[in-house]
Amino acid sequence: MADYARNRMFFASSTTLMLVVAAYMSFSLLWHEPVPMGWRIPLTILLFLVSQTITGMRVLITWRPDLPFSLVRIGGFISSSFMVLSWIVILRDALLALTFAFSLFVPQLESAEDVIFSVLLSPAAEWIMLAASIAAAGFGMARALAVPSVKRVDVPLQGLPKDLDGLTIVHLSDLHIGSTFTGAWLEEVVRRTNELTPDFILITGDLADGRPERIGSLLRPITKLRARFDVVISVGNHDYYSGLRRWVETWRSWGMTVLLNEHRKYEVNGRNVVIAAVTDPCAVLFRSLDESMGAPDARKALEGAGEGLKVLMSHRPGHAEQNAAFGCHLQLSGHTHGGQFFFLFPLVSRLNGGFRSGLYRAGSMPLYVSPGTGMWGYVPMRLGVGAEITLLTLRRADPIVPQKPTYRGKIGA
Repeated sequence: MADYARNRMFFASSTTLMLVVAAYMSFSLLWHEPVPMGWRIPLTILLFLVSQTITGMRVLITWRPDLPFSLVRIGGFISSSFMVLSWIVILRDALLALTFAFSLFVPQLESAEDVIFSVLLSPAAEWIMLAASIAAAGFGMARALAVPSVKRVDVPLQGLPKDLDGLTIVHLSDLHIGSTFTGAWLEEVVRRTNELTPDFILITGDLADGRPERIGSLLRPITKLRARFDVVISVGNHDYYSGLRRWVETWRSWGMTVLLNEHRKYEVNGRNVVIAAVTDPCAVLFRSLDESMGAPDARKALEGAGEGLKVLMSHRPGHAEQNAAFGCHLQLSGHTHGGQFFFLFPLVSRLNGGFRSGLYRAGSMPLYVSPGTGMWGYVPMRLGVGAEITLLTLRRADPIVPQKPTYRGKIGA
């Protein structure tokens, strides 16, 4: 599991947020009639303890790095159930607020208001909400932990040479080995990926949640990935948290291609194909790392690339339009997990420049955002979006009308 000593700010903010949510939920669920007074304080304490599951797991894993996966997944199930319940409570309270507001303007609805309030605030309704959150978390967790299926996507590229029409790229992202998945899960991902016989396999960051000495054997199956030309790794924020320098050394010792603000050229059917990658913005928090692992720099990554098809790997999708201006023809990203829960879709999109999951056009450049092949283990749940092994096939396309620099359109939408 990752050593998050350099990521204390995230855990401090998440701890505070969960305490605030627990306070709101306890007030909304427990501190009203007909909930018995004798239940309110102990249930409030329980709710506050449950809200700190993520923080508690972090402390346990720091203390016991060899914590069994079964305990990690139990913690993930509890935190997932808490998150779903919090949203159910918010939806219920929104309905109560709307009912109250309507009754102020339509006095005839006062009797209906009394009925709605008595039903939704009853202990029976709250037990149903709890049961629904547990069931949803169980369903979402089963979906999240399954080996993902293959999603096939045609990517239209204007000006693509005829010789490169049909070029295939398998896009993997956010494996999070160590916090969620074991080597057995990764072995099956590798098998399904190799069956596609792609030209390239590109992995856009967050491979590891843990240091090489602890989880190196779990991640080593990536060395069995096979592509016609190359398997290329770019890095994400969790790779930094997990000790990036040691991981880069480890991956390269395994014979893997790792790109850090740099590119590599390949001759494909007589044409030049450039695979470039940038680092992650969280690099600014790790000042002890050498310059090559510093802040992302697309200009530097593409310097000297020359002519040809340019594919950029960037863990986060937010700067896609800027990268298109540097001459990239296609960007591959991850990081968002597709929003993970449908009620978080708007927030995740907003935090990532309007991009959440799927194929977009960023300026004149296509951008594919993977919802993740794996996911982070502290909240292992997917509702409304699945994981995927993405097979991208590049296709020649007619020229498109140029868009404004701020345009974010989803291709095919």
